[in-house]
Amino acid sequence: MKLHRHGPITDINMTPFVDIVLVILIIFLLTATVMMPSTFSIALPKATQADKIEKALIIVSIDREGQIAINGTRVYQEADFNAVFREQVQGKEPQAIIAADKDIRHGQLIEVIDRLKNLEVQRIGIEVDQQ
Repeated sequence: MKLHRHGPITDINMTPFVDIVLVILIIFLLTATVMMPSTFSIALPKATQADKIEKALIIVSIDREGQIAINGTRVYQEADFNAVFREQVQGKEPQAIIAADKDIRHGQLIEVIDRLKNLEVQRIGIEVDQQ
Protein backbone atom coordinates (compact mmCIF):
# COMPACT_ATOMS: atom_id res chain seq x y z
CA MET A 1 0.00 0.00 0.00
CA LYS A 2 1.20 3.49 -0.81
CA LEU A 3 1.95 5.77 2.05
CA HIS A 4 0.36 9.19 1.93
CA ARG A 5 2.81 12.03 2.46
CA HIS A 6 1.77 15.37 3.74
CA GLY A 7 3.46 18.42 2.37
CA PRO A 8 4.17 20.02 -0.96
CA ILE A 9 4.10 17.94 -4.16
CA THR A 10 7.60 17.77 -5.50
CA ASP A 11 7.02 15.42 -8.44
CA ILE A 12 5.79 16.97 -11.68
CA ASN A 13 4.41 14.86 -14.50
CA MET A 14 6.01 16.31 -17.68
CA THR A 15 3.90 14.41 -20.25
CA PRO A 16 0.84 16.73 -20.21
CA PHE A 17 3.14 19.76 -20.26
CA VAL A 18 5.01 18.48 -23.35
CA ASP A 19 1.70 17.66 -25.06
CA ILE A 20 0.38 21.17 -24.51
CA VAL A 21 3.62 22.77 -25.72
CA LEU A 22 3.56 20.67 -28.91
CA VAL A 23 -0.08 21.58 -29.62
CA ILE A 24 0.72 25.26 -29.14
CA LEU A 25 3.74 24.91 -31.45
CA ILE A 26 1.63 23.29 -34.17
CA ILE A 27 -1.01 26.02 -33.90
CA PHE A 28 1.70 28.68 -34.11
CA LEU A 29 3.28 27.10 -37.21
CA LEU A 30 -0.06 26.77 -39.00
CA THR A 31 -1.01 30.33 -38.16
CA ALA A 32 2.35 31.67 -39.30
CA THR A 33 2.14 29.94 -42.69
CA VAL A 34 -1.39 31.22 -43.28
CA MET A 35 -0.49 34.79 -42.32
CA MET A 36 2.81 34.95 -44.23
CA PRO A 37 1.50 35.73 -47.75
CA SER A 38 -0.69 38.60 -46.53
CA THR A 39 2.05 40.23 -44.46
CA PHE A 40 4.60 40.29 -47.28
CA SER A 41 3.41 42.50 -50.10
CA ILE A 42 5.32 44.05 -52.96
CA ALA A 43 4.32 47.25 -54.68
CA LEU A 44 5.46 46.89 -58.29
CA PRO A 45 6.24 50.02 -60.28
CA LYS A 46 3.88 50.99 -63.11
CA ALA A 47 4.97 51.34 -66.73
CA THR A 48 2.96 52.25 -69.79
CA GLN A 49 5.37 50.74 -72.33
CA ALA A 50 6.11 47.43 -70.60
CA ASP A 51 5.94 44.21 -72.60
CA LYS A 52 3.98 41.37 -71.09
CA ILE A 53 6.15 38.27 -71.20
CA GLU A 54 4.18 35.09 -71.46
CA LYS A 55 5.97 31.84 -70.81
CA ALA A 56 5.41 28.56 -72.59
CA LEU A 57 6.15 25.41 -70.60
CA ILE A 58 7.53 22.75 -72.94
CA ILE A 59 7.98 19.18 -71.70
CA VAL A 60 10.53 17.18 -73.68
CA SER A 61 10.15 13.46 -73.01
CA ILE A 62 12.81 10.86 -73.85
CA ASP A 63 11.85 7.20 -73.43
CA ARG A 64 14.08 4.17 -72.85
CA GLU A 65 14.58 3.59 -76.60
CA GLY A 66 15.65 7.23 -77.09
CA GLN A 67 12.48 8.41 -78.83
CA ILE A 68 11.70 12.07 -78.21
CA ALA A 69 8.32 13.76 -77.72
CA ILE A 70 7.55 17.44 -77.20
CA ASN A 71 4.38 18.01 -75.14
CA GLY A 72 3.20 14.57 -76.25
CA THR A 73 4.00 15.03 -79.97
CA ARG A 74 6.60 12.48 -81.13
CA VAL A 75 9.49 13.87 -83.19
CA TYR A 76 11.75 11.79 -85.42
CA GLN A 77 14.40 14.18 -86.80
CA GLU A 78 16.07 17.40 -85.70
CA ALA A 79 14.03 19.40 -88.23
CA ASP A 80 10.84 17.95 -86.74
CA PHE A 81 12.13 18.81 -83.26
CA ASN A 82 12.63 22.46 -84.22
CA ALA A 83 9.28 22.74 -86.04
CA VAL A 84 7.24 21.12 -83.27
CA PHE A 85 9.06 23.16 -80.62
CA ARG A 86 8.35 26.47 -82.41
CA GLU A 87 4.72 25.44 -82.90
CA GLN A 88 4.36 24.76 -79.17
CA VAL A 89 6.06 28.02 -78.15
CA GLN A 90 4.04 30.35 -80.43
CA GLY A 91 6.07 33.48 -79.69
CA LYS A 92 6.12 33.07 -75.91
CA GLU A 93 9.25 32.82 -73.78
CA PRO A 94 10.02 29.08 -73.65
CA GLN A 95 10.83 27.14 -70.51
CA ALA A 96 11.74 23.49 -71.00
CA ILE A 97 11.53 20.53 -68.66
CA ILE A 98 13.26 17.35 -69.77
CA ALA A 99 11.64 14.13 -68.56
CA ALA A 100 14.17 11.47 -69.52
CA ASP A 101 14.23 7.77 -68.71
CA LYS A 102 16.99 6.91 -66.26
CA ASP A 103 18.47 4.34 -68.66
CA ILE A 104 19.10 6.63 -71.68
CA ARG A 105 22.59 7.51 -72.82
CA HIS A 106 24.12 10.57 -71.21
CA GLY A 107 25.08 11.82 -74.67
CA GLN A 108 21.48 11.81 -75.86
CA LEU A 109 20.42 13.99 -72.96
CA ILE A 110 23.22 16.44 -73.81
CA GLU A 111 22.07 16.45 -77.47
CA VAL A 112 18.56 17.46 -76.39
CA ILE A 113 19.94 20.20 -74.13
CA ASP A 114 22.05 21.47 -77.07
CA ARG A 115 18.98 21.52 -79.32
CA LEU A 116 17.09 23.53 -76.71
CA LYS A 117 20.01 25.96 -76.31
CA ASN A 118 20.11 26.41 -80.13
CA LEU A 119 16.41 27.30 -79.96
CA GLU A 120 17.33 30.00 -77.39
CA VAL A 121 15.71 28.35 -74.37
CA GLN A 122 17.15 30.09 -71.31
CA ARG A 123 15.54 27.97 -68.58
CA ILE A 124 15.92 24.20 -68.75
CA GLY A 125 14.97 21.83 -65.94
CA ILE A 126 15.26 18.06 -65.54
CA GLU A 127 12.32 16.20 -64.03
CA VAL A 128 13.09 13.66 -61.30
CA ASP A 129 11.13 11.53 -58.86
CA GLN A 130 11.60 12.43 -55.22
CA GLN A 131 12.36 9.60 -52.85
